[in-house]
Amino acid sequence: MRSKRIFHPSDLVLRCLALQRGGHWVAMCIDLDLVVQADTAPQARKLLRDQMNSYVADAVTIDSAHAGDLLERKAPLRYRLLYHFIKLVHSTRRKQSFETALPLMPACA
Repeated sequence: MRSKRIFHPSDLVLRCLALQRGGHWVAMCIDLDLVVQADTAPQARKLLRDQMNSYVADAVTIDSAHAGDLLERKAPLRYRLLYHFIKLVHSTRRKQSFETALPLMPACA
């Protein structure tokens, strides 16, 4: 039987990255391995936020038996390294790293 995991405040922060590729933007959450594409950086960030909200909601409700595994799914190492490199060197116009809060679900009564 799996023991209950105690969350640390840093577990509530999701690390994300937005890259301009050709004429579009690709945004990814490296902590959940989610990716979206849009015409602008703000659109990509909004789409990614919406996708993260939906993913977390589904993980804790529909797939609750596997929520722990689903919420610890990481992007491939090369994208995690790219996130940290960009964060270290600072964002440029073409590449941005950002963090967002983990979507929280209200407790069921």
